[in-house]
Amino acid sequence: MNTERNDLEVANETMVMTYLNILKYAEHHCNKDQDPYKIADHVFTGYMKAVTNNQQEGKD
Repeated sequence: MNTERNDLEVANETMVMTYLNILKYAEHHCNKDQDPYKIADHVFTGYMKAVTNNQQEGKD
């Protein structure tokens, strides 16, 4: 079996770990009446949009 990881596997793992870190922070710091998953989803979505925009700007 080939144990070498490709770029897509590394990118996917990085995205999962990023989301989990955001969720962990949200769970620790949000108010009791706030949903940490909703906050994490919002922050992660904004983060991914910013990353995508930065990558597209770099191609020009």
